[in-house]
Amino acid sequence: MLNQTYNELNPEKYPDKTVMGGTEKGYDFLGYHFSPEGLSLAKKTIENFVTRADRLYEQEQKEPSGSPLLGLYVRRW
Repeated sequence: MLNQTYNELNPEKYPDKTVMGGTEKGYDFLGYHFSPEGLSLAKKTIENFVTRADRLYEQEQKEPSGSPLLGLYVRRW
């Protein structure tokens, strides 16, 4: 199914980066994990969120008046 959709869309493949393999175990694409069980966030997406939120939390602790950046980040995410 993936190859069929890829052929229909006909995007340009970058030969050194594009690998078309099996999808039985699932695959990550644009921050999501596609698998036979369904759609979920990719692990890397969650890791990136936690890392960024941690940094923003640390920055808030250093600000005397606090900072709304962490709250804004979480709401927009």
